[in-house]
Amino acid sequence: MDDRKNEMIRRIRSYGIIKDPQWLDRPDGLVPLWVMLEVLYEIIERFDPPNQPFD
Repeated sequence: MDDRKNEMIRRIRSYGIIKDPQWLDRPDGLVPLWVMLEVLYEIIERFDPPNQPFD
């Protein structure tokens, strides 16, 4: 596994984005759509929390 993938796996684990270790053990394998959607949702929630004021 190259350095870029190792760095991404390390970040995903440290941020707690994916909680199922089954998907973290296979970085080259295909993941279901729901896993990708869950990751995107978690990232959006981190950058734009739902209960923040607009101003």
